[in-house]
Amino acid sequence: MPAYDASIGVVAPAEGGTITVQVVDGSVEIFGDSAGLRDLARMCLALSDVHAPEGAHIHLDARINPLDLGSASLMLARDQYRTG
Repeated sequence: MPAYDASIGVVAPAEGGTITVQVVDGSVEIFGDSAGLRDLARMCLALSDVHAPEGAHIHLDARINPLDLGSASLMLARDQYRTG
């Protein structure tokens, strides 16, 4: 996992898997193939890097890897109000 680099932001190498995010009856459901789930996990790990600033985030939109065409958009963010 590359360390956080302020000049380029959060970088998480991708395998090219697929993720689908759905909101069903108020519940967020995330489905993915093995590679897609590992891609998502790497994004979370990148955001947890000690050098990533509070508020660092990654926007994931449908049709942009790893989200598939039918997916809802998703934002992953390092909480600026909590530490730990």
